[in-house]
Amino acid sequence: MKSHYIILTIIIFFLNNVLIWYQLNGQLVWDFWKSWKGFATSLLMGIPITALFWYSTKLGYQGFGNLWSVRLLGFATSMISFPIMTWLYLGETISLKTFLSLGLAVIIMLLQLI
Repeated sequence: MKSHYIILTIIIFFLNNVLIWYQLNGQLVWDFWKSWKGFATSLLMGIPITALFWYSTKLGYQGFGNLWSVRLLGFATSMISFPIMTWLYLGETISLKTFLSLGLAVIIMLLQLI
């Protein structure tokens, strides 16, 4: 396992998931994202998001040597970032069910790093 590749993969996954939150859910927070300009911006954001996912998959595969660990790491980072962003911007509370899901996501991430 090559830890520097894995650290970069985690950072890029988190960055990407934050960008995706804005891309898809900005329409629920800001008027700009409800307009055609916001829709066009969301479409354009797909290009760098795709490039970052492509690159992080490459780095993760180099770091782990298998694709399953990369996929599970991507899932875990999205499950950690989404509730936090939703709480910050929409004020949705983190229920017991969401809290337990966050805990499971952390466990999934830690299992991949063992």
